[in-house]
Amino acid sequence: MEDVLLCSIEGRIAVMGINRPPYNPLNPAVFEQMIAFLEDLYRNEEVQVLVIKGSGEKAFSAGADITQFVPRLGKKDISLTAGFHKAFELLSQLPIPVIAAMKGHVLGGGLELALACDFRICDENTRMGLPEINLGIFPGAGGTQRLPRLIGKSKAMEMIMFGTPIHAEEAVRYGLVNKVAAAGTVDNEAMYWANILAQKPKTALKNIKKSIQHGMNLPLAEGLR
Repeated sequence: MEDVLLCSIEGRIAVMGINRPPYNPLNPAVFEQMIAFLEDLYRNEEVQVLVIKGSGEKAFSAGADITQFVPRLGKKDISLTAGFHKAFELLSQLPIPVIAAMKGHVLGGGLELALACDFRICDENTRMGLPEINLGIFPGAGGTQRLPRLIGKSKAMEMIMFGTPIHAEEAVRYGLVNKVAAAGTVDNEAMYWANILAQKPKTALKNIKKSIQHGMNLPLAEGLR
C-alpha cells in the first residue's frame, strides 16, 4: 500500500504527516493508516506528544478526496464518513497532547482533523474553513459538533453556513488557533511546542486532558468532583 502517511517517532515525540501533496486530500487509505498508527500510540508508553502536519507547502489538508464522494451522493452510504469518525475519535481521545501544524489550505475534513487535535498552530498565510455547503452537503466529520464547542455557536454557524474560509488572524480572534507563526516556520514552531510538552510529566498531561475533556460535558459540581 502506498504510504499516504509518513509517520515517525523520535524520543518522546511522534510525527504524522499526510503524504498526498499538493493538497493532501483525505481518503480511506489515509484513515486506515492513521487508525493503525494511532492504535500503536495508545500502546506506546514512551511517546507523550503527537504532531500532525501536511506534506508540501500548499495545504495541511484541503479536505476529503472529492472523487470518493461523487459515487456516494444520493445514496445511504456512510462508509467514508464512518472512516472519518473512527480516525478522528481515536485522535481526540488519545491520552497525549496533539498539535496540528497547519499551513496553506485547511478546508473541510482537513479542518475537522485539526479540530480533533488539542492545539492548532498555523502560519500567517493559512486559510481555513468548512466550505461543504457550496457543494450542497454539510460537514460530516465533526465540524458541526467540535467547532461550536471551540468557538461558540454563532461564529461556528457563520463559518459553516456561509462556507467562506477565514484568515489566520481571524482564526486567532475566534479562538480557533492557538498561535500564528511566520510564513515557513509553522513546522518548527509546532516542534518547539512539542519539545516543551515532551519534558512535562506524562501522567499529569494525561490527567489534565482527561479531566478537561470529560468535565466539559458535565455540570460544574460534577466536573469538580
